Amino acid sequence: MSDQAMNTFSMGRLLRPVRRIGSLLPTLLVMAALTGLAVAGHHYGWTIPKFSELAGRRSPSGPAWCDEHGVPEADCIACNADLMPKGTLYGWCGEHGVRECVLDHPELAQLAEPPGDLTADRQRARRALALRPRPKNDPGCKLSLRRIQFASKEAADKAGIDIGLVERGPLVETISATGEVVYDPTRVARLASRAAGTAWRVYKNVGDHVAEGDVLALIDAASAGRAKADLLQAVAQYRLAQQTIDRLKGLQGVVAGKRMLEAEAARNLAEASVRKSVQELQNLGLPVVLQEVFRYSEPELARRLRYVGVPSPLARRLGDKQGSANLVPVVAPRDGIVVRRNVVTGEVVDPSRMLFTVADTSTMWLVLDVKLEDARFLKLGQKVIFRSDGAEHADVGKLTWISTDVDVETRTVQARAELDNRDGHLRNEAFGAGEIVLREERDAILVPSSAVHWEGCCFVVFVRDKDWFTGRYKVIHTRSIRPGIETGEMTEVIAGLLPGEVVVTRGSGVLRAELLKGNLGAG
Repeated sequence: MSDQAMNTFSMGRLLRPVRRIGSLLPTLLVMAALTGLAVAGHHYGWTIPKFSELAGRRSPSGPAWCDEHGVPEADCIACNADLMPKGTLYGWCGEHGVRECVLDHPELAQLAEPPGDLTADRQRARRALALRPRPKNDPGCKLSLRRIQFASKEAADKAGIDIGLVERGPLVETISATGEVVYDPTRVARLASRAAGTAWRVYKNVGDHVAEGDVLALIDAASAGRAKADLLQAVAQYRLAQQTIDRLKGLQGVVAGKRMLEAEAARNLAEASVRKSVQELQNLGLPVVLQEVFRYSEPELARRLRYVGVPSPLARRLGDKQGSANLVPVVAPRDGIVVRRNVVTGEVVDPSRMLFTVADTSTMWLVLDVKLEDARFLKLGQKVIFRSDGAEHADVGKLTWISTDVDVETRTVQARAELDNRDGHLRNEAFGAGEIVLREERDAILVPSSAVHWEGCCFVVFVRDKDWFTGRYKVIHTRSIRPGIETGEMTEVIAGLLPGEVVVTRGSGVLRAELLKGNLGAG
């Protein structure tokens, strides 16, 4: 065996005990932890640490101490209830879902002065509870009867207790839904030519504002020229037949009577032709009135028919040489904006092709997709707040329609609101987030969310005693509450607290531990 092999063999034998100790190290650490736990358990008698070790400290030379509650025995209100009587207990409030309800019994509130008339707060609570299901408390829970006492203000500060104020403030309760902005279909016109032909002139472009009656384009349609010629011919025949009748009225005899019948038949046929031609021109969108046809001479009628339907200013600009008698105008039927244009001068067009889309964008539709479980809270007239993607401000409208169908794929219900867009800031097919307002309160009761705790059977808040600074006993009351909605860092309190009360917002872990110890049994 070489020297190098001998050295390697010797080193392996030396490291073998080290590896063995390393493999046993986790087991040794677990055994050490269990030994420490056993020592601690023996030290505390296998009980939860007493509140005195958290809320106060025994003074070796001071008065007798209540180890269970961390205060001097002479001041312990838990052991000596007569020191600070709880007063009348009213039990469970079925209307508001809390014990010892301060809305019905305001004298229970920890306020220096009476709160005054609470009618508005009771009405607010009634509205909130009637609107939708709220978190509930167990009627059998009696945590609200518990009071936690500190030996001194300094002891509370040392335990990390921090406080906040129950306040009033505005509150808006909403349900969320995704939304899309679209044109109001009742304010959108998609325009085509009434007759096949050629785009002779195109006057409007995308983005142009138009008024009702403005000409967007002129179409050179041969059918319009034929209809005008047919009308002129029918009018001439009618007048000729009428003149024949007028001449025969003075004649008598069999021959005259026969010719009179023939003339009247010819007149009636000519009148039918006039009516037919007028109707054809009206079908093309040209405003020809039957009663006015016979008022003009044939040359005057021909002149008027040439540019019929074209506004007078434009007709004067066209003059007698530019335009033909075949022109059919495409006219804006309402005020709005040209949002689409699909034609250029010289193109061949027909009635099946959309040439322009004119939309009145002063009002836009907001189509919302509402979760099926939220649809039952929708009502017509509810306020809607919508913020489109990338927008700096929100738009406000009202709910005008709720669908009776459920989308088979998304399981949502569509609802519609109308948004004011007179300044034109909204865009068609823009997406965003919508909020449908279910309830608005100007003076809701609000508390910091960090003060509200769920203890397994009820929601509680720790309320500082009103005589904290002036009284002998430093007491925190446990109060059951009925929470509403959470907005940011604040939570609505439907019932259980009144404005002006002081609640614990930080350091409540010590207080909750005391509640837990009380539930498990002390010692």
